[in-house]
Amino acid sequence: MRDVVAAALSRGAVEGRSTAVLLVGLEQAGTAGDFGELMRRSVLRDDPIGRVGDEFAAVLSDIRSVDNAEAVARRIAVAGPARIGIAVAAPGEYEADDLLHRAALALEEARSRTDGAPWACYEPSMTAGTPLEQELREAVFKSQLRLLYQPIVALPDGDLAGVEALVRWAHPERGTLDPDAFIPLAERIGVIAELGRWVLREASTQAARWQRRLPALQLNVNVSPRQLDEDGFAAQVLGILEETGFFPGNLVLEVTEGAVIGERASVAQLAVLSNAGIRIALDDFGTGYSSLRYLARLPVDVLKLDRLFVAELDGTSRGGAVAQAVLRLGQILHLDTVAEGVENEAQARELTILGCHKAQGFHYAHPLTATELQRWLPAGDLSRYEAEIWGPEV
Repeated sequence: MRDVVAAALSRGAVEGRSTAVLLVGLEQAGTAGDFGELMRRSVLRDDPIGRVGDEFAAVLSDIRSVDNAEAVARRIAVAGPARIGIAVAAPGEYEADDLLHRAALALEEARSRTDGAPWACYEPSMTAGTPLEQELREAVFKSQLRLLYQPIVALPDGDLAGVEALVRWAHPERGTLDPDAFIPLAERIGVIAELGRWVLREASTQAARWQRRLPALQLNVNVSPRQLDEDGFAAQVLGILEETGFFPGNLVLEVTEGAVIGERASVAQLAVLSNAGIRIALDDFGTGYSSLRYLARLPVDVLKLDRLFVAELDGTSRGGAVAQAVLRLGQILHLDTVAEGVENEAQARELTILGCHKAQGFHYAHPLTATELQRWLPAGDLSRYEAEIWGPEV
């Protein structure tokens, strides 16, 4: 989508016309499947629409005024429950990244409003930043980030098959912050790539040590849509793996459906990584995107069944309908399947009957520190030589 915005801005600069970006975030994930078509009806035929991460975007050429952009936003808001950020560029005023960033700031403002207006237009005051933004920029350098690891087990025996790395921010005043409290901010202010590199480097270094006791251990690491937008993302991942000595075939990168559906650049980067042996998982699969026609063509190895569908499992055909459909789809396409949010034995048993390969959730373990995860590894002591080479397994 960045290239589309850049092309529109280039034409606008030559022709002396304004360009606007409308960034649209849905308030209900389940409405996403048909929303692209609804947006298409809300803009002019020649105005492109697409995806920027988990949001929809519309690029409006020759928009002339903010009032016209708001009129389009009004039509989009009628089409479905959404919040909309608007950024308008005069001819030659902004580069593509700048305009997209301003639209993202306006979207954040729209999401925080309580006055009933579902959209907000970018204003310079939105760029001023907050103390939390500056603190997040410095969090990596101040060693405030921490990793926890949630076990992923094989069904039905419950043996450890892998771990998902989960980042936390040990804020000096606010305490430990979960990703929902700072990852959107990291994406908005442009530090998500740096944060993501730190997570991959730390997690793969640790997992390489664990593999001396469990060679088949898989490491799952989440990837933000913003990371996939970077041209050099695939090369960075491969470079970190070479640096840490972690085998690419044991890494699983988790991406959301919205990050890859219809985004050629993202798919191309994932294809490079897949060709290097890295496995790709679609996270939260089935939560609203019309992606079935793309799925067979994507470089995907794993479907992760969203916890919402796991929670519906109650031993009835109706309760297990969506889970069964997703798992059956995985079987047909020869994909590995992992159920998230498993909280009790009954869910684990039903998932096993439905043919799910792996599971994770509080039924097995909460996210653990590296030291706590040691208990999950097979027994075995390092020789003196190995201990000197590799160091402590923490």
